[in-house]
Amino acid sequence: MREGYRVDQNRTMKQKIAGIRVYPFDIKMAEPFRIATMEVDGSPNVLVRIETSEGIVGWGEASPLHSIVGETQSVVIAAALELRRLMLGKDALEIVERVAEMDEFLPHNTTAKSAFDMALHDIAGKAAGMPVYQLLGGKPRPMETDLTIGLCHPKEAAKKAQEVLAKGFRIIKVKLGAGLKDDIRRLNAVREAAPNATIRIDANQGWDRVTAIKALSAFEELDIEFCEQPVRAEDIKGLREVGGSTTIPIMADESLFSPADAIRLIDEEACPYFNIKLSKSGGICNAMKIAAIAEAAGIRCMVGCMLESRLGLAAAVHFARATRCVQFYDLDMCVEHAEELIDGGMALKNGAISIKEAPGLGAEPLPEVVDKLVDAA
Repeated sequence: MREGYRVDQNRTMKQKIAGIRVYPFDIKMAEPFRIATMEVDGSPNVLVRIETSEGIVGWGEASPLHSIVGETQSVVIAAALELRRLMLGKDALEIVERVAEMDEFLPHNTTAKSAFDMALHDIAGKAAGMPVYQLLGGKPRPMETDLTIGLCHPKEAAKKAQEVLAKGFRIIKVKLGAGLKDDIRRLNAVREAAPNATIRIDANQGWDRVTAIKALSAFEELDIEFCEQPVRAEDIKGLREVGGSTTIPIMADESLFSPADAIRLIDEEACPYFNIKLSKSGGICNAMKIAAIAEAAGIRCMVGCMLESRLGLAAAVHFARATRCVQFYDLDMCVEHAEELIDGGMALKNGAISIKEAPGLGAEPLPEVVDKLVDAA
């Protein structure tokens, strides 16, 4: 038995992967959502369904944002079909081995791999009769997410800030990076509209070093909790330089995909905070490795999301419950969806996060949704 996974040993040899189905999973959004590097009007996701020889079914979800992970829905589907050939007939409970095989076979394609990782953890939890977070040694704890305001006109941002508060959220995340003057006006408008809210900002690589330093200097009086990814992902020295020029803590997002990235960021003393996303790490298994590295270095972490449904977000909550260094939560994108397609999963009430307490992830597509899914094979 591998460290971190408590599985019924009597069932270990019986959970061979008997079938894998890959489904396009398009989710309508209530309105377009814009960040510095792209704009989306829907969630073109992918579902992976893995069934074992004993009839246990696990579900996973991939949510690619091409400007961040370099994958589209079509790319994820192509990668998933290759991974299906790799995984069939193997033991679903040997998660560490399966993830290592995926990483060796497809060194990139983290979003595609994250769906398989989620499905494997879902199976393991169901085989053990416990939620995934318990399987990983975690426990429930209070979690409060922000609600994000995308790039928009300052007046619209102020209106959205008031709507966020009206929904019961106390933490607002503001997207920036589309021009310094507009960024300053937008953030000032949000702070004026929400004087008592906790505000986080995210430039999504939209600034260069000089602009980032100017922007953050202008924002210091606005009581900003932290700033995500002010400069390009590859500019690690820039993260450190910007962080050394402001009192606002810097968080690495697009600069952090793998455990190796975590080590490099720590080596370079680039930033005090990490944003861990399952779509970037390749799933829960590698996210746990990143979290362990961060905790050893005293780095505080946030668990973030792409455009996942409440299924993918549930996996992120299970991961967060099993780690001590994850102290911030950005798991709000299901609020932007125009339709509900998942049974169970993550739930939100006034910003507070909960999940269905059930074996595995506790989430799967609604029966009427499953009936309409078409295998990509």
